[in-house]
Amino acid sequence: MQKGDLAKLQLLLTGISARMTKNRDYFMEASFRFLSGKKTFPAKLTRAEQGYTLTFEGASRAIDAAGVCAFFTEQAGRFDEAVMTYTERGSVVTLSVTPKGVAMKQAEREATAEEQTAAANPLLDAGRQYLIRVDQAAPLLKEIGILTQEGKLRNDMIRKYNQIDHYVELVAPMFESDESDEIVLLDCACGKSYLSFVMNYYLRDVLHRRCRVIGVDINEHVIEESRAMAKRLGYHNMVFQCADLRVYQPPKRVTAVISLHACDIATDLALAAAIRAKAKYIACVPCCHKELLEQYRLPEALAPLAKSGVFKARLNDVMTDSMRALKLEAEGYKVSVVEYISPLDTPKNLLIRATRTGRDDPRARAAYEGVRRALGTTSELDRQCNAMNNEFFISDDDLIE
Repeated sequence: MQKGDLAKLQLLLTGISARMTKNRDYFMEASFRFLSGKKTFPAKLTRAEQGYTLTFEGASRAIDAAGVCAFFTEQAGRFDEAVMTYTERGSVVTLSVTPKGVAMKQAEREATAEEQTAAANPLLDAGRQYLIRVDQAAPLLKEIGILTQEGKLRNDMIRKYNQIDHYVELVAPMFESDESDEIVLLDCACGKSYLSFVMNYYLRDVLHRRCRVIGVDINEHVIEESRAMAKRLGYHNMVFQCADLRVYQPPKRVTAVISLHACDIATDLALAAAIRAKAKYIACVPCCHKELLEQYRLPEALAPLAKSGVFKARLNDVMTDSMRALKLEAEGYKVSVVEYISPLDTPKNLLIRATRTGRDDPRARAAYEGVRRALGTTSELDRQCNAMNNEFFISDDDLIE
């Protein structure tokens, strides 16, 4: 190897070493191929509990990022050709050393022929630009049951696939404009965590952003299942916690709180967690509404509108979510509400999106309290926010004279 090539190789390896250190949670694997004449000598690097494990010539040993770069430099000097293929989520880097010199190229993961065939399914919307593409997200979509293990799109899951992708499309602008060094996503009442996994894929593999995803649910079984799924996918930047949202303390610097079809007051608990964490963004799809159904009383002039039980329940659904949106405005969020899928798919199809302004809105607060008093209701979100107001915190700033 020429002196100039060695200097170039060391410079490129410095970049790979930095990626291995900074992006360890996104590392998938690295393979090496060393050529001497017609003989090929392979090596493989895998992620270990601490650091990495290198396997070469029948022996395995623990190694760190600097050691990997030193190993490749040494072998490149011994063999006629040396090639490293470094794979992390969303990208593949190939570094080669040949008699012609040192070269590096980076590319996105290429879809297999089977994945391309699945993406061409005629039942998909041909005019839609999917963000979670079948031909790119195959491992994820197999894990959550959208694809069969053979890579074919399940016809009975196409509707769910479209729903998931449309949800991502509606929340994408929040993250595309966000300038955080790392996006921390909190999924409250995560259930089977399908949305957590899809958002993780979108943030890391599509947007190429550093991200950490935390799923919280009170059901121990679904948490264990989610942990197993994350392990199978190699999504090391995901953490799942079994906890009651009534007492759950969210981490600091939460970028966004999401919640999909959290039942009844679980939606309020998710919104309260977002307010407590001062999350920049909220994207919540409420589900069944029960708490206020037996509480609210319409003014006498409007009472006949709720004479039918069906109408009373539907009014309750609308009022509950309207009050949630107004409460978020009172707590300093700019709120929009949209239908994220057709009501023919499910009547629980409202997406509440909110962006934190950092400023309370006295007018919205007064309006909210007026509505609440007129209807005679007190929600779980009210109780949670009242508890926050009554809590006493001592911050680091309070200890500095």
